[in-house]
Amino acid sequence: MNTFLINIKDLAFIIILISSILYLRSLKLKKWKSSLSIGETTIYILTGIAIPIYGIIYFMLLLGT
Repeated sequence: MNTFLINIKDLAFIIILISSILYLRSLKLKKWKSSLSIGETTIYILTGIAIPIYGIIYFMLLLGT
């Protein structure tokens, strides 16, 4: 049962990561067409920072196990 929950957690993280990448891409396209609002700019910056950090931390966890 514990491994099932771990797999569900990993699947949720992958879904969140993919949706974040797609949302960042849509914000880039919108930024290219017109200017972003303050909230969209904030999310654009945070998502742009969070995705590489998540990748680095995930890679470090893989190396640590």
